[in-house]
Amino acid sequence: MSTPELHAVVVSTALKPGSKTRTAADTIAARLAAEGLSIDLVDLATEPLPGCDGFTCYQDERVHVMTRRVRAADLIAVCFPVYNYQPNAAAKNFVELTNDAWKDKVVTFVANAGGDRSFLAPLPLANALMVDHRCVIVPQFLYLPPAAFDAAGKVVLDGLTAEVFDQQIAAAIRLARAWASRGRTDNA
Repeated sequence: MSTPELHAVVVSTALKPGSKTRTAADTIAARLAAEGLSIDLVDLATEPLPGCDGFTCYQDERVHVMTRRVRAADLIAVCFPVYNYQPNAAAKNFVELTNDAWKDKVVTFVANAGGDRSFLAPLPLANALMVDHRCVIVPQFLYLPPAAFDAAGKVVLDGLTAEVFDQQIAAAIRLARAWASRGRTDNA
């Protein structure tokens, strides 16, 4: 029996075009693609969504399209800049708008931070996804302080950062594969 292809949605929630967060999203997307996953790259800087108002936003066609894209994923990688020790507001807005599509997804994070003290930034988002949507959260995540980028703004993966990234990718794929085959068996 062959292993089914996994589909990943990689989301860059930075609203600044050409941001370091987008570079981080490109890095994880390339690595997941190299591991055989099909990739859907979402860039909120070029694919703007309305603010979640709890009502009219859910009639917006862009929200419908994005919700379908999230629903199709076996694995979701959320890449976000850290503001005030938490994911940016656009990350939370993205989850709120695509709310129903997150149930039982495998999720991993990449945090682009302005310093080295915000390493717990993914936790509010992870907690919400675990509790509200029963998501499986990959326990390793990539935390990128300014030193993780070279002068051109590209991600530099070396030493401990490279080791954690390798662990993150391996765990994300292993969990997504196990979770996807469980779902296929449950629905058979």
